[in-house]
Amino acid sequence: MRVARRFGFLLLAGIAWLAAAPLAAAPGEGVRGLELLAAQGEHDGAPFLAGIDLRLGEGWKTYWKKPGDSGIPPVFDWSASENVAGVELRWPAPERFDAPGDITYGYEGGVVWPLRVVPEDALRPVTLRLSMFYGICSDICVPREAYLELTLPPGAEIEDSPAAPRLREALARVPVPPADPGMLDIRWREASAPTLEVSLSGCGKGCTPPMLIVDGPKNIWFGTPRVKRDGDVVRYVMEVEVLSPAILEGEELDFILSGPDIAYVIRKTM
Repeated sequence: MRVARRFGFLLLAGIAWLAAAPLAAAPGEGVRGLELLAAQGEHDGAPFLAGIDLRLGEGWKTYWKKPGDSGIPPVFDWSASENVAGVELRWPAPERFDAPGDITYGYEGGVVWPLRVVPEDALRPVTLRLSMFYGICSDICVPREAYLELTLPPGAEIEDSPAAPRLREALARVPVPPADPGMLDIRWREASAPTLEVSLSGCGKGCTPPMLIVDGPKNIWFGTPRVKRDGDVVRYVMEVEVLSPAILEGEELDFILSGPDIAYVIRKTM
């Protein structure tokens, strides 16, 4: 069973990460920069846009909230922040990295995680303090820890900071429901092997078929889609490994379409 193989792979990956721990002390190993940014220089008590900007070296990647068959998702701890009622982190649409027996999801070259920060008191400075654990991989995998801080003083004149365009661009990469959720048709097949057939309509001439990522319950594995174009329709066919097809009944799956110009998520009940 793939579940057993995956457990063994993750166990070996975990051992490899522990063995690689001393590499985390190497300054700049795979990381060109990591910092907190804000879209404005002051705050007036209203929620504001901020972000975590991770820039990686060529050939390095980091992971999504669900990393796939291997890899470790990042962990964010804001508990040491001051005058902060809440921090909501948003996940830009990831890439899918396909390798034999190993499908992972993440970001190559870096990522900006957008944040919605809610101050407590409009008259006091907001200080974001982040303790972060994450992993990066190239030919080797390196675990990382970082401690970041950013303070915004109170103020009445709110103006864009130099980071504002970059943060808004990252926010636009967070998947949202499309105007027409019917653009995606889902069919479940149980012939020789459980299979999902996903059809995307409206992808005509000049349209690059977006990457399809399926986010579902634990213990269900979605294979690499086979992609075929039929006129304005793009068809994705993927095998599904599940203990019993009945497990999927009534479950909600998120179908993420990630492309250069789109970032959609469509939720379907099976």
